Amino acid sequence: MSVGMQFTSSENTIDDYDKVVTALNFPTEWPDGLIAHTCCDVDGGILIDEIWDTRGHYDRFAEGRLGTAIAEALGDRARPPVIAEAEIHAFHARI
Repeated sequence: MSVGMQFTSSENTIDDYDKVVTALNFPTEWPDGLIAHTCCDVDGGILIDEIWDTRGHYDRFAEGRLGTAIAEALGDRARPPVIAEAEIHAFHARI
């Protein structure tokens, strides 16, 4: 079952996000199992919404590439986000 993940951080900024994205070479190197990804600025912090094939796909990415990229890009500035998770009931996109 696909899972929606939402990450919020009032301590990290869009600048921090951009540094991590560069370290990941994202979206060129798209993570296995990632279906959709968005990021926006919320009052100087960040809000990231993602849809993954499974929670396992996200966990493997977070423990590998993402963890390394965050450490490389942010070092001591990295702060853990608040995470919300739910099974996807419906997903619609207009491209």
